[in-house]
Amino acid sequence: MTSPIQAATIAAFSSDRCCWKEQTLDAGLPHSRRFNRAYRRVAAVRARTLKDLQCKARLILLTMEEPDSMEASLARDVLAFTGGQP
Repeated sequence: MTSPIQAATIAAFSSDRCCWKEQTLDAGLPHSRRFNRAYRRVAAVRARTLKDLQCKARLILLTMEEPDSMEASLARDVLAFTGGQP
């Protein structure tokens, strides 16, 4: 079962991919709006599991302008974390 964060992340990646495949800016605009709605939905919901946190990290890496920033580094660390058992 997918959580709301995971579903919104899938929608964001799908719309981002569709947006870049369009020929003109106007044709890609609905996909861009769909991406923004999904991104806001992910940002608004609190992550409760490691998988949700990793979904948020993927979106951060997708939207980061500067790959060497502290946020991008933290997102890469979250993605690399597998979750240790106590």
